[in-house]
Amino acid sequence: MSMVSYRSIKNGTYRFARAIVTAGLIYAGTSHAAYNDNFTTRITEVLTYDSGLFLIATATMPTGPCSSYWMVPGDVPADARQMLLSRALVAREKGEAINIGYDHETCANGWYRVHRLG
Repeated sequence: MSMVSYRSIKNGTYRFARAIVTAGLIYAGTSHAAYNDNFTTRITEVLTYDSGLFLIATATMPTGPCSSYWMVPGDVPADARQMLLSRALVAREKGEAINIGYDHETCANGWYRVHRLG
């Protein structure tokens, strides 16, 4: 029966700790979409796609790095996406101004990512 040396345990522990720290640094460096701003405007168009993604065109846009559309991506849960789509369509039909909660720091495919309508 062979005994495991102290040195091999120490090296294994060191490698494991190094892997944990590396994984933490990689995770810390990833970006996450965040709800960090609001903008009130009128919705002029709602464009829907088979993927579940829909785009919203508005009368005015905030100043910033993203283009002329707001986006609700297909990765939003279906019930939440349906709720946002319903709110967007009602606001468009009524011609009412609506408050859009969005991520002003990150463009997703060049568009602002919507987190809330209402």
